[in-house]
Amino acid sequence: MSRLNGLFKALANPSRRRVYQVICRGSARDPRGLTVDQICRLTGLKQPSVSHHLARLSSVELITRTRDGTWVHCAPRREGLTPLRLFVRDPAHAN
Repeated sequence: MSRLNGLFKALANPSRRRVYQVICRGSARDPRGLTVDQICRLTGLKQPSVSHHLARLSSVELITRTRDGTWVHCAPRREGLTPLRLFVRDPAHAN
């Protein structure tokens, strides 16, 4: 249940949900994902705030971060939502 609790906590923050949504939408256009700079521009959040949210999203395995020279690309890990999907489908039997 701790993985599921981590997902709920990570997605409870509205700004973090917005960052995650922007990353998911952006990866549809570029499979490498979005750079931190792009995420900042699209969300209107400052870089330190975005970096904090990215660290939390990464810690619960909702995103991957890949370094490309000086750029860091962030992409969603769709399988990261699996525990949440299982819980929604059948809360009584979710781990």
